[in-house]
Amino acid sequence: MPNAHASDVAAGPATDLIETDFPSLARRPAPRPTGAANPYPLLRHFLVVVLPVLALALTGLLIASVHALSTIAERVYEADAAGRHVSMAAIVGTAAPDALEAIAGGRFPEPADAARTQALLAEKAEMFSLTCVALIAPAGTAYVNEGPACPALGRERRKDIVAYIADQLSTHDARLFKAIEQPIPAWLVASVVPGAGGPVVIATLQASTPLDEVIGASIMSWIGGLGLALVVAVGIALFLVAQTQNEIDRRSETLSSARDRIARFVSRHVRTSALGPERARRSDCTVLFMDIRDFSSFAETASPDATAALVTTIAGIGFAAVEAHGGDVDRLIGDGLIARFDGPDRIDRAFDAAAEILRRTAAARTARGVGIGLMDGEVVEATIAVGDRADATILGRTVNVCARLCGTARAGEIVASVALVPPSTCRLVDAGTETLTLKGHRDPVSAHRLRLTFGAPAGRMPAAAHEAPSRGRPLGAGAGVAIRGRAVETLPREV
Repeated sequence: MPNAHASDVAAGPATDLIETDFPSLARRPAPRPTGAANPYPLLRHFLVVVLPVLALALTGLLIASVHALSTIAERVYEADAAGRHVSMAAIVGTAAPDALEAIAGGRFPEPADAARTQALLAEKAEMFSLTCVALIAPAGTAYVNEGPACPALGRERRKDIVAYIADQLSTHDARLFKAIEQPIPAWLVASVVPGAGGPVVIATLQASTPLDEVIGASIMSWIGGLGLALVVAVGIALFLVAQTQNEIDRRSETLSSARDRIARFVSRHVRTSALGPERARRSDCTVLFMDIRDFSSFAETASPDATAALVTTIAGIGFAAVEAHGGDVDRLIGDGLIARFDGPDRIDRAFDAAAEILRRTAAARTARGVGIGLMDGEVVEATIAVGDRADATILGRTVNVCARLCGTARAGEIVASVALVPPSTCRLVDAGTETLTLKGHRDPVSAHRLRLTFGAPAGRMPAAAHEAPSRGRPLGAGAGVAIRGRAVETLPREV
């Protein structure tokens, strides 16, 4: 009755077996593929690196803007005052030419001319809100001044100022701008203007406090507008960077999740090959083939659910055993799988995994048993690409022979090359050694059939006879064989 255990298979899925017999493996999270990087921390770099640098740059820009606007305002005032100086010189030259000529020549004008000149200067001082206006000889030897702040200057102080102005304005068309604090905070502008009797220096002094207030208000309005625009720009940039970081995180999470899901379908070696250069290489490993015996007859009569449950249960047992013993499942092949074991103790671990598969399959009372083939040798790791599809696998004689050995194994048997010696902890018995002629291989292969023994305690093999069987024919009932110094018990062959 081929469907006798279908209910048992459906009732005992692979997940239950794995959780019961391999709890540490069941709790282990799915491995993340090698090379799955963390999301790029764009927002953190922006906040830690870009934003401080940007803040310093913007602060420097605002300070430079304040200085530039203040300098521009002073230069504009200086140019405007120089224009007024030319106008004053023209008025004085018309109304009091003798006084202007005397000053240009370095002489003090006559009292009447000086009084007329002071009246004209007082009128201009009131018109332009000037605290002092002065006509000075280029050499500083004579001057006439007028204005509310001029009388407060002592004689010596006026002489010092006049001498300073004359020294600074030693060239034609030269101008002087200076902020002074005494007698009051004021801006001093002096320039050399031509006259009928020669060049003359005109100096004006204007209180700077009202000017500073007006200029400060203008600068603050400009800087405030510029600063607000920059803050808005930085805020928009921060928002966009945050949105970009969210998109990077989302896509990275999606990519990592997709990699994790895809990684379930491929082995560790396939993931490594996919992330590395696509170059074929040779390596030594132990290959394990597992296949469900007489699966076709079961699938013909069993329901689709029972068929899928059988494959799922046995595949789960195979995966768990291979992973638990340090192997790597290369791929599922229909109702079987192919796995590889690497490292110096790979043969022992492959036998342990194979024995574990047989024991767990028997304990699960599946409708069909499994046969296992083991072979150790050199394999070719290669990536096979056709069109837009690619796959990484192992190839070569070792793989082919292992598949043929698996095909000759009966249910509950391990067929392995005689060169492979099982460890004593496997509790395996030798059911016979024979020479197999495998399809596609010219040279025959000597292999021995191994089965589980349930009577021997773990870690000890049963006692064996000392007589080795003849090569090329199966062992008889009760016979014993010594394989490379290790004694194993033999059982009669099942029919």
